[in-house]
Amino acid sequence: MAVIKRKKLAESVIEEIKRMIDCGELKEGDKLPNQLEFSAQLGVSRPSLREALHTLTLIGAIDQRPGLGTVIKSVNPTLWAEQLSPPLVSDVQASLELVEARRCIEVSVVKLAVKNATTKDIRNMEKLIQNMTKALKKDRTKEYSELDMKFHHNIADASYNRYMVHMFVTIRGLMEQFIREIFTVIPGLLERSLKFHIGIYEGIKENNSAKAVSNMKNHIFDIEKALRRFYEVK
Repeated sequence: MAVIKRKKLAESVIEEIKRMIDCGELKEGDKLPNQLEFSAQLGVSRPSLREALHTLTLIGAIDQRPGLGTVIKSVNPTLWAEQLSPPLVSDVQASLELVEARRCIEVSVVKLAVKNATTKDIRNMEKLIQNMTKALKKDRTKEYSELDMKFHHNIADASYNRYMVHMFVTIRGLMEQFIREIFTVIPGLLERSLKFHIGIYEGIKENNSAKAVSNMKNHIFDIEKALRRFYEVK
């Protein structure tokens, strides 16, 4: 078993479990070690391991059973899709394709979140919005971008559709670096982003699909428009 570099965190945990399946070390029905032992074997923290296991549970790849442990539920290759390389802002075509993919996935996801979000989901979104507001006021771009990703992941979780969650998880790794970059190089995007996130949250809380969808579409369109302006100037 390979020891994972800490900087890769939850995504590398998923990659390592996939490698173990590909090599025959794990198969459907096998039980993973307990979290304390497994995190030590992989060289990651327990929170990073829990995040990875949570993601794999949502997409139906594993089953976490209280009192019984974590079991490999499926080795279906579509659930263990290889990740693409994250696009850089300098890659025009890749950037625009990612924005297009986000539009297709996240507009559908937010519709389901309006329908299925629980009180707990909405409270989590509210807390993230509050923390995003604080991060913006203190000009903490990196912190804001991390909270931004958590907010979108929270919406995907609130859809309660594991296939939608899987599609979101597939592009999440691509989005993280990209989001950090665009917030750094494109002035004003951060402030507008918060406005749209508040609108999305309010739409979900109010059970107002039109409001949530409109703000999600406008949020992604704003990113695309800013990118196109950036490329033209550049």
